[in-house]
Amino acid sequence: MPNDSLLAALQRYAVIPEEEWLYFLSQISWKSIQKGQYVLHSGQSCEQIYYCEHGLFRMFYENEDGTEHIKSFVTEEQFFTDYRSFLTNTPSFLSIQALEGSRYALFSKQTVEQLYERHICWERFGRRLAESLFIRKSKKERELVELSAEERYRLFLQQHSGLESRIPQYQIAAFLAISPVSLSRIRNKQ
Repeated sequence: MPNDSLLAALQRYAVIPEEEWLYFLSQISWKSIQKGQYVLHSGQSCEQIYYCEHGLFRMFYENEDGTEHIKSFVTEEQFFTDYRSFLTNTPSFLSIQALEGSRYALFSKQTVEQLYERHICWERFGRRLAESLFIRKSKKERELVELSAEERYRLFLQQHSGLESRIPQYQIAAFLAISPVSLSRIRNKQ
């Protein structure tokens, strides 16, 4: 049941009392999306936090010349958002696109603010989610600076087991900040 996986995901960040959980359920929406559709386009303000029940998304930047830089992939039971845009009410620099048919929940910034006022568990959830997003971003930055392309690919396979078969190789290359040709060479070596 979708609500069970969402509750388990929330509980990884904070203990949610039943009354708060029931209120939260009344504030969220569930959506299905087809492969290739967008949750968020660059230039739009991101006003929601999303939760992937099932499916796969990519969060990416696109240069004026059309070059894509993939910030992250989002899989089952993960929260995602453009947190900078969400916090600052400014246009997003990135886009979020479904790579598979997916189902996700969303809740608005207004809901988040109401939750923070309702119970301390939501402030704890928000803080720990922000910490988690910061740690993920910090790790990716360090990997790009300190690790070779081959090391980044091995780490990708280790940390995202099974994802390689669900994502086109050129998008994995964009995530690793290498060319598709370089990724092909690395894969042929292994």
